[in-house]
Amino acid sequence: MRLRFRWIVLLVVIAGSVAMWFNDGKKSLRASANVKLPITNMHRAIAQEGEWLNVSRPLLNEDLRGRIILLDFWTFCCINCMHIIPDLQYLEHTFGNNLTVIGVHSAKFLNEKDKENIRSAVLRYGIEHPVVNDASFRIWNSFGVTAWPSLILINPLGKIESIYSGEGHRDDIARDVASLIEDYKGRLNTTPLPIELERTKAPESVLRYPGKLEIGKKIAAYKGKDALFISDSSNNRILAVEEKTGNVLGIYGGAKAGFSDGIADKALFSRPQGMAYHNNTLYVADTGNHAVRMINLASGSVVTIAGTGKQGFDRRVSNVDAREANLSSPWDITFYPDHDHLVIAMAGLHQLWIYDMVSKKIGVLAGNGSESIDDGSYPLNSLSQPNGLVALGDKLYFVDSETSSLRVFADDGVTTLIGSGLFDFGFKDGEKGVALLQHPIGIDADQEGIYIADSYNHSIRKYDLKTGKLSTLYGDGKRFDPRTEILRFNEPNDVLHQNGKFYVADTNANQIRIIDQKTGKAETLAIQLKPKNTLAAKEEGETPLPNLKSAPVPQVNAQQEVIVKLKMPEGWKLNPNAPSYLLLSEDGINIKQWDNRILKGLEILLPSLKKGKHYRLYGTFYFCEKKDNAICRLQSYDQRFTPSETELKNDGSIAIELQAKD
Repeated sequence: MRLRFRWIVLLVVIAGSVAMWFNDGKKSLRASANVKLPITNMHRAIAQEGEWLNVSRPLLNEDLRGRIILLDFWTFCCINCMHIIPDLQYLEHTFGNNLTVIGVHSAKFLNEKDKENIRSAVLRYGIEHPVVNDASFRIWNSFGVTAWPSLILINPLGKIESIYSGEGHRDDIARDVASLIEDYKGRLNTTPLPIELERTKAPESVLRYPGKLEIGKKIAAYKGKDALFISDSSNNRILAVEEKTGNVLGIYGGAKAGFSDGIADKALFSRPQGMAYHNNTLYVADTGNHAVRMINLASGSVVTIAGTGKQGFDRRVSNVDAREANLSSPWDITFYPDHDHLVIAMAGLHQLWIYDMVSKKIGVLAGNGSESIDDGSYPLNSLSQPNGLVALGDKLYFVDSETSSLRVFADDGVTTLIGSGLFDFGFKDGEKGVALLQHPIGIDADQEGIYIADSYNHSIRKYDLKTGKLSTLYGDGKRFDPRTEILRFNEPNDVLHQNGKFYVADTNANQIRIIDQKTGKAETLAIQLKPKNTLAAKEEGETPLPNLKSAPVPQVNAQQEVIVKLKMPEGWKLNPNAPSYLLLSEDGINIKQWDNRILKGLEILLPSLKKGKHYRLYGTFYFCEKKDNAICRLQSYDQRFTPSETELKNDGSIAIELQAKD
């Protein structure tokens, strides 16, 4: 991603001057073993910001003295920044305490300046080094940085050793770090930093940053049931879920990231995203593996149909063997112009590619590889990190996240419907030239319009095909806040519109939300990782819910008003950002569910219970201490009961007691 500043030439000159100044006299100082390793302006520049992640406190000048430091200037929307995360992990594991990696998050989008949103990105991408929030660009400006990603290597004397721009520098950095370790042997500061990983404080959840959704109807492999497919991206798997019960019909991908074909959960994916279903087969954009995979739902087999597992850089691919082509972060896929062709949103190369399923060939469809927003025919058109695709008739609509734009491909050309540039974004309804999006990632379409998961505006938007105007359906541009009843999301990455419902991948909330279009009411899909279709399931070897605690069987009367009360330990509260839920089933069918937005009141009223019916009340709750750096726990409840036909003397309540200790 390149910054386009009017004074970019001047900035480059300044950056070069800064580097020369900081390196002045480096060699003579390095040669002297008697010189005390100093605190320099480099250290002071890094330590000037106070919001840090993955550490128990902000890093100080003294923490940084005498270290080999690698600064990674990044912003979490940037696909190129994502590409170098594996390189950073490799360097960290290779050099251990001899190398200190620090992420400097200098945000492009307004949404990215928020520490909580950066925390979600740290968790999503498995980042384990310290990260500082450089929202005001003070560290960025101190080092004269001009583009994302940029890496700066600082030697133990506190001076700039090397500067690396863009991707592909892992081997160069490794060589330079090894040289510094040798030169400063015995003098390095390798004292452990106050590391406190964000993942140790994150509540457990079934989903981890779900990316994309797809629906399959009457699937033979699932005995004719419909399935909602979820790319459970940070769990490196695909889930097939029955909406009505929440039962998981299939799991594809193991518990860890990897790249191997196989049967169901024996196969390995890496941060999968978009999916396309047709004829008992699910196609998957395996983003982290730079590949497209195919799942035969009948057999459960997973095979690779495009990509080698290696990142590609060739932007002129044309009609080549798909299995020999190197892809780059394919983010979404869809059938277009027919079911014999898959279009791939090749986010890492700012292009659309097309795969012919008959010839097994692949090539560029649109985008010359330049990150921009030029319309017209290929190779004149340019894209900017396409992340979502949908076909409607003879047109292919897509969202270009880095230009915050909605665009359409038709008649071999690209036309922009909403959006104008890399730094033109916001939250505003209206027609082209007025309407604004902010880093949209998901898209769906039908004859009523185009539906957009406007991710950084935490909203669902609609583009009217007749009027050309953009409107807001759900959300108000702000992240979900448990203190308000307004329907909001937390960086939704996808949306589907079917059968009068909107299905939303509420990514940073680790939830799937289902909105009734008529009532506007939203519920959270309560996913059961093991099929539980009958009341006798537990006796048949059902896997219990996580951290299930024993509880008395509810004693209630038929037709009685029953209140369920959540009893918190003193000094604890329900976690408003975690996917707590409670479900009530009647004769094996879920009839009511409550999510964390309702459960926060700690009391709910059950619907009228019928005589002779068998009920099951079950769910999982996430709760935390009411203090900074709080400990969080989860606990489940699961009881079956039949309302009494004779009058019982009770107060008409069911207590669920949450415990602070096992």
